[in-house]
Amino acid sequence: MENQLSTRQVCFIMFAYSAAGKLLMMPALLSYYSKNDLLFPALAIYLLQVAAVWAVSFACTKTDKTVFGVIEGMFGKAAARVAAWLLFAFFIMASLLPMLEQKLFVQAIFYDTIPSLITFLPFFALSVYVAAKGLRNAGRVADVMFPLFCAALAAVVAMSVGESNMGWLLPVLKTPFPSLVTGARYAAYNFSDGAVMLMFMGRFACRRGDCTKITLSYALSAVAVLGFLALFYSIFSSLAPDQYFAISKIAIFFGALSLVGRVDLIAVYAIEACMLFALMLYLQLAVTCACHALGKEQTVGRTVRPAAAVVSVIINAVLLALVVLFNGSYLVVQEFYGRYLWAVWLAFSVVLPLLALVLTAVKYKKSSRGSGDVSGGHNVGGGRKRVAGKKVPAGGKDAVGREGGGA
Repeated sequence: MENQLSTRQVCFIMFAYSAAGKLLMMPALLSYYSKNDLLFPALAIYLLQVAAVWAVSFACTKTDKTVFGVIEGMFGKAAARVAAWLLFAFFIMASLLPMLEQKLFVQAIFYDTIPSLITFLPFFALSVYVAAKGLRNAGRVADVMFPLFCAALAAVVAMSVGESNMGWLLPVLKTPFPSLVTGARYAAYNFSDGAVMLMFMGRFACRRGDCTKITLSYALSAVAVLGFLALFYSIFSSLAPDQYFAISKIAIFFGALSLVGRVDLIAVYAIEACMLFALMLYLQLAVTCACHALGKEQTVGRTVRPAAAVVSVIINAVLLALVVLFNGSYLVVQEFYGRYLWAVWLAFSVVLPLLALVLTAVKYKKSSRGSGDVSGGHNVGGGRKRVAGKKVPAGGKDAVGREGGGA
């Protein structure tokens, strides 16, 4: 498959996009269940996600096939199409609750008096177009969003750190263990990063050194989010569970704001733009999954194919209907996700990426054996070469007259 992303763009996505969506409702959610130990549930999930991202990145160094190509090679086309439809459904689920959060955020922060449905409708107009575009478009957007996100987050943190008291995080691990588990379970919907990385398989050229770069990028994103969580609780303490939309609240005590106004919202706007494109990435991946399941092309060059356009319209129409249906019922949806759907995220964002590595390793091992050499078909050792399961001296001949390879 033609490469649609560069390693640089994958690193940007795994840093900026993966961090942006976790700065909105997750800090208050974790504070509610885990109190001052909110870092530990997030850290536990991040450890699993880092392992998943590494597993997919390492698998990418062994094959240039997509995840559907790997599944098809092992189990056939029918299994690959089933996997595509399952991932399609997962990315739709992964986008719904963050979409409701964005609707509430837009209403609360940007438009105080206009009904939120009206203010959020333009999102779907943009999303129909963006979702139909391929991952090449997502990579170009990430090139712009990454420096914007980094600068904006640095500005917000700089305005907030002077008002923090890290003593509020002490004593550690006094929260009951079941509460920590509950916090992790309810926060799981924020962590689709392993599944996103899974969809990048076969869509960029990944060398062995690139695996380290991608994993390190995601690990740095984890450090940034964990640092933000610590800063958030060190400012609000016991009031933290009531502080929804954390990224817009964390800098409100900065002294200069009383003189010059809410200039911190300029940085918040930049982070919000990154959040929106991170959300639309889920829809792009859903369209990619649907097109594969239908056996249709998503794009040809820069041209969107009809199948991708139709699927994008259908997805956005369904999500718009769900947003209207659950308007005012955000907490009900959040409760449903945390209570019943956390295992879905565990399966798609952790188990499936690790399984992809196993399947790739098995396929790679079989290919190496089938090529007649344990090193994958190349005589890297020199001197001796395997022929039909036997070692033949370099320069010699076997029983049927085949020559052994030299160094």
